[in-house]
Amino acid sequence: MFNFLTTLLHSLFKIVFSNRKEIIFTLMILRKENQIFKRQLNLQKVQSTLKRKDRLFLSLISKLSKRASIHLSLVKPSTLLDWQRRFIKNYWTYNHKTPGRKPVSKEVKDLILGMKTDNPLWGCHRITDELKKIGIDLHPTTVNKIIQIFRKQGKIKPAGSWKRFLEAHWNSLYSMDFMTIDTLFGKRFYLLIILELKSRKIVRYDLTENPYREFVKQRIELFSEEYQGKKTLIYDNAPQFKSIDYSWYNIKGVNICTYTPNMNAFVERLNGSIRREAFDHFLLFSEKQVRKIIQSYVKYYNRQRPHQGINGIPAEERYSSTGIIKKDQILGGLHHHYYRSSA
Repeated sequence: MFNFLTTLLHSLFKIVFSNRKEIIFTLMILRKENQIFKRQLNLQKVQSTLKRKDRLFLSLISKLSKRASIHLSLVKPSTLLDWQRRFIKNYWTYNHKTPGRKPVSKEVKDLILGMKTDNPLWGCHRITDELKKIGIDLHPTTVNKIIQIFRKQGKIKPAGSWKRFLEAHWNSLYSMDFMTIDTLFGKRFYLLIILELKSRKIVRYDLTENPYREFVKQRIELFSEEYQGKKTLIYDNAPQFKSIDYSWYNIKGVNICTYTPNMNAFVERLNGSIRREAFDHFLLFSEKQVRKIIQSYVKYYNRQRPHQGINGIPAEERYSSTGIIKKDQILGGLHHHYYRSSA
């Protein structure tokens, strides 16, 4: 840097004390050379590459003499001002080391995510204490920041969500609902359905014209005798359901909120599937016809129809992967069941 400044001062001194005639012709030659050089760059569509020393020299000249900057042809005056600002900024900018603690590794972050996912009731202090047991020392504030980042990314679900409640009770969780079926002669039937959520299996169904409390009570009693053990049954706000004391049948009744069918979404989805995949394609005349359609569809739904919620494999059914491919008609050819057979 000192040598460069010395050279610059020597050049300025030589220009000031040299012959005026030489100065004029020298400037004319340099200006012409600049014009030729700039024209060649434009023809070749190449940008000029100036080194840092060149930029500093031109910036100092323009600072000493504004008239001299007028004769520049390679760069604009605004570019010179921008270079000056950069030189000043870089001169007064110092490199600082990164403050604070060392960044947390991805492995530790994933471990914190796993702890929070497996233990939704744990807070940042509880997770910090658990990390200390395995030799990882983090401040609770750091753990909390990591948890909040994962929460914003959607990787941590709320602890009190309805989905988490369902997953925690899969083995004993059932759902109940009524669906209506109308015939061409204006007769209405009510189909009572009890669905096992874990297997998506219809464990009980029955058809009636009078969906009274006693009808529901008798079916609940038969259901509790067939499926022993503590059970949780979800139902809506129908008066036939709310007026029953389920504790008599070793059942915990869960009444959903008003106007929230999504809280009983699995059986609501089943009602829609029965309509779209069965009843919407038939002209209904009698109770016998309705019962026949229901029996055929329930058999197909429980044993042969794939379910996305259980990876597309019907509960309690295993099919061979070798043999001749065959098919069976369901509901008169409305659906087909495909399977392999050795015969």
